[in-house]
Amino acid sequence: MKTGNTDNSIYKEVVVIGNGPSGIMLSYMLSGNLPYVVSDAHPDEILSARLRSTVGECLLQQDLKQLSAGLEGRSQNQISLLMDALLHPCADMGYEMEGLVEFRKTGVEIDHVVLGKGPPGGSWHKMDPYILTLSLGSWMALPGLPFHCRDSGEKRAFACNVAKYYMQYTEKMGLGKNFRNSVLVTSVEPINQDASLCKGYPEGSRSRSTNFLERIDDNIMAGVEIISSEREEDFEEYKTCFISNAINCLMLRSNKKKSRCKRPRDKLFDNSPTRKIREIIKSENDSCFNRLSKPDKNRSVSFCCDSNNVCDNQHRKSYNENDINSYALRNSRSLDFSNKKVPFSCKYTSCDSNAKWVVNAFDTETGENITYRCKYLVLANGGNDLPNRLEVSKQKKDPEWLLYDLRHLENRLDSYMIDKRTEDAMPVLVVGAGLSAADAVIAIRARNVPVIHVFRNKSTDLNKQLPENMYPEYHKVYQMMQDGGSTYPLYTAYPEHTVTDVDDNSHTIILTSKDGLRTKINVSFAVVLIGSRPDLSLLPKDISLGVKKDELVDCKTNPVDVDRLTYRVNGCDNLFAIGPLAGDHFVRFIPGGALAVTAELYRINK
Repeated sequence: MKTGNTDNSIYKEVVVIGNGPSGIMLSYMLSGNLPYVVSDAHPDEILSARLRSTVGECLLQQDLKQLSAGLEGRSQNQISLLMDALLHPCADMGYEMEGLVEFRKTGVEIDHVVLGKGPPGGSWHKMDPYILTLSLGSWMALPGLPFHCRDSGEKRAFACNVAKYYMQYTEKMGLGKNFRNSVLVTSVEPINQDASLCKGYPEGSRSRSTNFLERIDDNIMAGVEIISSEREEDFEEYKTCFISNAINCLMLRSNKKKSRCKRPRDKLFDNSPTRKIREIIKSENDSCFNRLSKPDKNRSVSFCCDSNNVCDNQHRKSYNENDINSYALRNSRSLDFSNKKVPFSCKYTSCDSNAKWVVNAFDTETGENITYRCKYLVLANGGNDLPNRLEVSKQKKDPEWLLYDLRHLENRLDSYMIDKRTEDAMPVLVVGAGLSAADAVIAIRARNVPVIHVFRNKSTDLNKQLPENMYPEYHKVYQMMQDGGSTYPLYTAYPEHTVTDVDDNSHTIILTSKDGLRTKINVSFAVVLIGSRPDLSLLPKDISLGVKKDELVDCKTNPVDVDRLTYRVNGCDNLFAIGPLAGDHFVRFIPGGALAVTAELYRINK
């Protein structure tokens, strides 16, 4: 599989795609901010009893599966329910209690980058700035910085204030260094285990050499005898002089740098068996701090990366054992309270032989093409990138007056009302029965423009989901939908109807009822708000991530198939998904996904 030019790529331990609340929260924890249990005073007696022995301890050291067992709520992910119960105890029952955890900067700062198409906050910057959130304003906050709702006494918050809060959070928490904004990810490619990142490796040679290297540790003294006796066929094309190989091994074992091999040394991608032996012998010197946890005496460590972590074998500098130990003390914190100082990974990575993913991106501000290689990839790009579209018109593309976004609708309404008087305004068609469609109905009627509302099913009772005292505007729209519009001015409902045809030139919509009756309506323009789905076109086509493998990923009906305890994507190595992609649709559940991913990374690399 093609992986791009490695010389111009940047290696990161973790790449996070998406700079919304999910990406921000994960970056906060990857920066070393870890949750500690400070109290067991939870209204749930069972959970309180489980927390009793964990007070003062870091959650990453606990059995998260056991702590979260039996919890119920508005998420299917147990770790998200656990973190929500600790940060907002019994919030759904109306309790306003202080959280039972606090975050302390005691962890290891894991090298990562967060990529986003716009400023930190993600899709909150694309919403109607004066639409109110579904969640309470206090639930929009992330740990470490409270969100103060000042929206005219409302318990809910305006979207514009939420977007500003996430930008401030990134700045005040010192996360800006890990964010690269205004970047569009164009493609993501897994690095095939049978292929190589480096140019020059023939197909399959990497897997052969890996197997060979696994056996050579126990037979290092035999030198090339192993190759000639067992792997001669595989490496026949790259064999060099037997005597030269043997002399070269002996010279390198004595730390002498000069080689007598006739093969030119300036070839960067030398695939000969001799090079494999050299790599093993020199791995002690060129590991670039990958084994700092157990430094040997007199070991020299070489830097081979520039400030951007780009592999550069031309710039090297040696350090003695004291320098290594001091570096480890300065740049690592351990979760082990015996004060072991074992870094998660070094800041200066040599060659990214552990990379599993290649991420290609485009900087929309500078026009620069960027390539990242990483060991772990996290999808946090939300579920609202691609609106669901009508498939009714025989035309190749939708008419210009057919909209799929509430923000565009309001802009279109404002420009339309400048040219038209209220009494001359043609009706606007709204398709959909969700809360976004209700927002569209509210926005249109507020401008004294007639509304035609089309939805496939009869409206349902909202009281089970949204109490009327908190969401009066939505309940008003649903009353109108049930009434059919007979007692509400500027509103006409067409329940159990679908749009079956669109005429671009005449602005005509054809509606068809479930009984087959057709209705022709002229409109000024129309907005279709029937849900959205995530844009996963950046992934290879042969990767199917949904729970239902034969269907497109939809955050509500077909989320990404993840392990509920670790958020690893099932069937994909070193790939995680958090936030709406994993079924966590509310901000208050997002810290759980970040905790699960961070805990898994610590477990793997402890």
